[in-house]
Amino acid sequence: MAPVTRRSQASGNGSGATIKKATRKRAPPTTRKEPGWNFVNTNNDQVHESVEDDDDEEDDMMAIEGHAGVEEAVNPLRAMADKVGREVERFAITVDQFLSGLPTREDKHRAAMEVVTEFKTIAEDAVRNLQKNHQQERMQQLRKEWSQQAQLSTASNTTRPLGSSGMGILSARKAEEVKELRHWQQEADIWELFRLVLQLHYRKDMEVLNRELHQEREEKLARLEEPHRYTTEAELYDRFLIENDIARERSLIKKWLERAVDHQESDLPSIMEELEARSGSGKGLWSHGWMNTREKIKGEKRLRTWPSPSDSVQPQIRTSAGNELLVTTLDPDAPSRQQRALEKPDSFYEKAVWIACWEMLRRGTPWERVQAWCEERNEGWRAIALHAVDAKESLSNAAWRKMCYIASESGCSNDYEAAVYGLLGGNASAVEKICHTVDDHLYAYYSSLLTRQFELYLQKNHSDRVSLIPSRGAVDEALEDTDKAQGEFSRLVMKLRNGSVKEESVKPMKIIQSFLLNNDAESLIYSVGMAASDLDTIRGGEQNVILRLRRPPTTVAPEGEVLANNHALRIAAHIYVIIRAIDMEQQPAESLNAEENVLVSYIQALRVAGMRDHTPVYASQMARSRYIITMSRVLQDVTQPDEMSELLALMQNEYGMDVVYIFLEQLEFTLFDRLGDALPVRQPLRILEDCEISQLHPGQRIMDDFLPDTMDENDATLVRSLQWFELLGGHWKVTFESLALGLRKALVTGRFGCALEIVRNFPFESTSMLKSQQAIGRSINVMDKNLPWHPEDSEDAIHLELLRRQSRTYYELEQLVHAVVALSEWVGHERSYTTQPKAAGPAPAALRHAKAEMDEAVAPLLAGILSHPVDDREDADLKHIRKTYIPEIIIAYNTALYTAGPTLSRDSYIEAMDLSVAIADEKNGLAECFVVAGRMRELVSSFAQTSKLMLVMKANGRPRKANKEGKELGLWEIGPQGQGAIAETDVDVS
Repeated sequence: MAPVTRRSQASGNGSGATIKKATRKRAPPTTRKEPGWNFVNTNNDQVHESVEDDDDEEDDMMAIEGHAGVEEAVNPLRAMADKVGREVERFAITVDQFLSGLPTREDKHRAAMEVVTEFKTIAEDAVRNLQKNHQQERMQQLRKEWSQQAQLSTASNTTRPLGSSGMGILSARKAEEVKELRHWQQEADIWELFRLVLQLHYRKDMEVLNRELHQEREEKLARLEEPHRYTTEAELYDRFLIENDIARERSLIKKWLERAVDHQESDLPSIMEELEARSGSGKGLWSHGWMNTREKIKGEKRLRTWPSPSDSVQPQIRTSAGNELLVTTLDPDAPSRQQRALEKPDSFYEKAVWIACWEMLRRGTPWERVQAWCEERNEGWRAIALHAVDAKESLSNAAWRKMCYIASESGCSNDYEAAVYGLLGGNASAVEKICHTVDDHLYAYYSSLLTRQFELYLQKNHSDRVSLIPSRGAVDEALEDTDKAQGEFSRLVMKLRNGSVKEESVKPMKIIQSFLLNNDAESLIYSVGMAASDLDTIRGGEQNVILRLRRPPTTVAPEGEVLANNHALRIAAHIYVIIRAIDMEQQPAESLNAEENVLVSYIQALRVAGMRDHTPVYASQMARSRYIITMSRVLQDVTQPDEMSELLALMQNEYGMDVVYIFLEQLEFTLFDRLGDALPVRQPLRILEDCEISQLHPGQRIMDDFLPDTMDENDATLVRSLQWFELLGGHWKVTFESLALGLRKALVTGRFGCALEIVRNFPFESTSMLKSQQAIGRSINVMDKNLPWHPEDSEDAIHLELLRRQSRTYYELEQLVHAVVALSEWVGHERSYTTQPKAAGPAPAALRHAKAEMDEAVAPLLAGILSHPVDDREDADLKHIRKTYIPEIIIAYNTALYTAGPTLSRDSYIEAMDLSVAIADEKNGLAECFVVAGRMRELVSSFAQTSKLMLVMKANGRPRKANKEGKELGLWEIGPQGQGAIAETDVDVS
């Protein structure tokens, strides 16, 4: 079981009732269809779990054994999903601990740095776990991608499939796992970058930040010697990075790009292996030099007189392929100077060496290692050409950099040679030709900016070390001005999104990276939140948890891709949580709504993954109105009582959320979502059916099995939504008003099975006993007529009357449901008895008991119910219920009394007489119900048939004593009119 976040245990719910300790337990994923926003592809069909019997389990085991191969393929993916779930859980716990400890931390910036470091550790742990089984496949995949991007040909004239050296096709399963591995590696790099951004830009307010940076700068400069004429350029470069904050940031980002390249692209050994494999010479590639060209020239020299290199006319020798002229000397610059070619293997070798040099420089390889690599391959001259890259003792390298710049623009043997010189000389355009990834372009950008910025620094502070540099106008202004630098970087991002790397540049991780590099994390969150708004609007339907903030554009912004990627969405959500925690500055409403859309999106993703117990920690970082709506949707997924109790404890005790309003919102949403289209039903419950007039039935009778006791998923969801109020400590008024709302809506829309389930799950008596203990400190049924008497003006009496008034509607609706159930019980016993052959002896006790239960259940309705609404909406519903249910119930009750006369006792006729008296009493409003429903004629007809049968029974039967109240059937005789009625009756009494 996962650990508890924040405190080790959740206390009770504050009501005296015991709540199970809240734990972080994985919940099954939800598949319920909802118009809310989901950013993960899921099956929206509802899945119902069932418990099979033993035979079914045996069949299932046989099926599993028969599909062992499928299971073998699926299990690793399932294991990977569980691992990802564990990492997501670690993120939630880590951010929870960060937020809970933040109020006690004086240095919130340091706390933020620590939590980001922990996020990076989580990602690195995931990488290590996946590398155990998939490092080789990852390296193969990266090597293949690098080969395709570099567009290498082979050294020979034969063709070979790209990236095919030693690599097979990855299975779909392994490919997915390798993809996950690479995502985690990218995520680790992103967290390192975000930590760098926090370090540079998020230390308290700007005034404090500037003061701290100035102090750090002065302390570092104090440790350096004052510059003098013999100060090396390397020392000046260190001073440059200290004095210039923008340059230092660019240098740090450049180093980050150097570290990240080995995580996200093929490493140097793999690149070398691929080059060796393409050459056809294996490791001998590096030792041959221009061997083929040399042998060709030597052969030609044996056949002819050979001119000196200075002669204007050189031999016209063609390469072995015959399509180009071959160089006539082996000088390193011969190809560019003579505008001639090398033999194809030698040309491949030349390109391979420059590729290796580029890849080493791209990774920030120390100069000593580059030099050693060149010398090991008899290429010492290249090391000399690159020597100033780390010339620590040189006083000035300005001339060397200028020569490198010029060399990158003049004729080089290949683009990689030009790129190496361009990188050293600050020529970004030369480097861009061989940039195959977004990070390559960024590396070229930052390298050229640093070179240019350093040149300007030298010109301004040490003009004797550098010649006059031509101004580049706006470009130079962007070097020193932060705002202009951000604008220049934004233009670069747009250029990449429309260039050769446009597909990669709009991938979720690269989108996040671009915003962080531009020190614009807030805009990242805002843009993703607005994209969520646009996507939700395009989805259509009613607005749910995602706020729609504008009319969507014709195309969704690339930032929308972040929402579709679990890793990227999690990163964006956690970046927002951290920034908000350390910078509580009030945001404009639109900005706040957009930013919170990101958190809501992540919470929705957690819902889909079945990780609902992690949602409160993120919801707690939103505005009250927003977390109420969001968490109310999360509650829709919870079905198990234990999980409900745990989630309630987390929301209420751990995060201090307003759970009452959350529960009210989820009930309102359930009613709208599940019953929103259901209009009040004209005849929500049909109890009666027509039949022939007889001794048992007055032309109508109660139908067999009329009671609908089945529920659909909508009904079950409504019942679950009410269960939260039972778990809620105290809150008598809210609980009973909510129960009444759910029950009356079920009755109005004709969902009597749902209404019946509500009454069964939340009987008034037990709910009153539970809630009264929490409200007044003792468990009572406030509607119990036998409660101890209190003076009317006493505090206890006033309090009890208030509780009765607040719970009256639900109590009376429950009475109505009980009356319907009692009619159903009666007809079951009555029909069983009256359809059997008559036997001597009294009616069965079960029938008499059902009659007594029915009398007791209907009695409250005859006193008048549902006449005390609390608002207009409830008034409309109660009027509809009184109009549609009460006439049907009372007429059905009268038919039951009619049947009970000949089957049980003629006292039932007296009860029918009392029923007519009760209806005639204006105080209970029953007659009005019949008038409004248009069923008064039907009621009168039913009573007329009863009166006829009573007179017949009296005429044919022996005299009966009056009952205890002095009532007897003779009361219905009115002189000769009574005799006439007997003569006219068409009831067969024989």
